[in-house]
Amino acid sequence: MAKIASTNSRQERLNAARAQFISGEQLPAALLSAPVARSWERSRGAGLLPSSTPQYELLDKARTVPDSKADRRLYSCVVDEIEQLWDAFGGIDWTIFCVNTEGTVIHARHSPACDDDLLLPITCGRRIVESNIGTTAPSCVIHDGTEAIVAGGEHYLDEFERVFCVAVPLFGFHGEVIGALDITGTGKRDVSQVQEQFRLAALAAEQRLFATLRGCHLLRLQHDPRWLGTPLAGIVAIEEDGQVRAVSRVARRMLSLPAGAPLPPLDLRQIFDDASPAQLGRLLQRGRGVQRMARADGSHLWVEYARGPQNRSTARNANQAAAARFDEPAPPAPAASSGASLKEQTLSAIQSALQEHHGNIAAAARQLGLSRTTLYTKLRQLRDTGMIGAAD
Repeated sequence: MAKIASTNSRQERLNAARAQFISGEQLPAALLSAPVARSWERSRGAGLLPSSTPQYELLDKARTVPDSKADRRLYSCVVDEIEQLWDAFGGIDWTIFCVNTEGTVIHARHSPACDDDLLLPITCGRRIVESNIGTTAPSCVIHDGTEAIVAGGEHYLDEFERVFCVAVPLFGFHGEVIGALDITGTGKRDVSQVQEQFRLAALAAEQRLFATLRGCHLLRLQHDPRWLGTPLAGIVAIEEDGQVRAVSRVARRMLSLPAGAPLPPLDLRQIFDDASPAQLGRLLQRGRGVQRMARADGSHLWVEYARGPQNRSTARNANQAAAARFDEPAPPAPAASSGASLKEQTLSAIQSALQEHHGNIAAAARQLGLSRTTLYTKLRQLRDTGMIGAAD
């Protein structure tokens, strides 16, 4: 009962503060987080009232995939992550989606049974901006570059009082915010679990973004070598001459580089400032394995060569097969006989991947360079032809 009373008391305080805020007064300190309070100010500045009806702006016409190059690249980096997040946290009362810095929805996932008039309009091509629908977690992320939680009465519009949303930022090559991953709904979720999984999904999406870079070497690095094959690995893109092209946000933290801004001119020697020329040369050679590199401050990093420079053609092929370990070639499938049919070779590759990952469809799909939807389709085709049993 005490918890319910506390919740009601907070809602009452929010309602009172909202009424005063609309009349021009300042919000009470500590009632809202700073990003949410600033979003209220922007919403009020746009002329919205709490009683306003949400207006989901539709750009051009409804579409299922983005039409700009930057948005298509963002879509390709988040679509698989959204699918995995949906498997964990989706449901009839939820939608999971990604927006770009303009607030335009790049990709969204709903339940086919969803009939909520606040969730259904969140589709590819619509804009989630404060001037139309007031405060949301994605709008806070886009403006402030930090994770945001907006629950119930913390939304500016009255109609969103029953809605809960969490969003995390996505960062680009130069530390800039390029979008946000969000879950919005009216059900109940463990906030800490949602945040943790969305953070990892954002890091994995950023690794896929780095896999789109051509003409440079990609290195993974971590203080603990066990995390090199995970989203917790940092990524550094190195030109052929040793100049640094881009550094992921995880790698920036490990290397004590500034966050959220383009880097100054930097080369490999400055990053690994206690390494010999021979060690630096080995870092850019495929097949050297994981190397332990000392830094001048006494710390060490484990570095793994991930991928060499690519031209446009090889980059396109590799990007199609990008996975959790992005462009690293998948382990070869057992060799099929020269007379094996394409379906038999496909079956062999699928069976090998499934066995290696103990039946984990998502992991097998990543190894094969396929989406899970495509892998499920191929499995159904193979079952239909009798090449694989229903229980396999």
